[in-house]
Amino acid sequence: MQPHEENGSFVERHYLTTSQKRADSGAIYYFLGNKEKALFHQIDCDEYWAYVTGADLELWLVIKGKLQKQILGLGQGKEPLIYIPKGTIFGAKHLADAEDGTFLSCITVPRFEYQGWRLVERDEIVKINPLTGDFFA
Repeated sequence: MQPHEENGSFVERHYLTTSQKRADSGAIYYFLGNKEKALFHQIDCDEYWAYVTGADLELWLVIKGKLQKQILGLGQGKEPLIYIPKGTIFGAKHLADAEDGTFLSCITVPRFEYQGWRLVERDEIVKINPLTGDFFA
């Protein structure tokens, strides 16, 4: 695995290409250590985060300025698969009691490309939705 710019580490496992310039879809394994946060970022493709093993993960999604939180994991009130629409600003962190990291798969449609990715700085995300300031605590 190699380091990811938003934190954590990843390895690409699959991508599907047809005659198009950009592949139709892509999939990576992604690991976020228990002290790491997936910093707020935005991509130009739909993404699915699928829980594999480890600690539950709290996803913070900002859609049209509104904050939504979802728990990625297994069990009541948790989702093993979370859909993140194209253009959503989102980040992820472990719940306060997490002792392990989280291993998951991320699937993008079309394939993720760094040209369509941007890191969203703290000042920008807090201005969009002040409640996101708690993410950094």
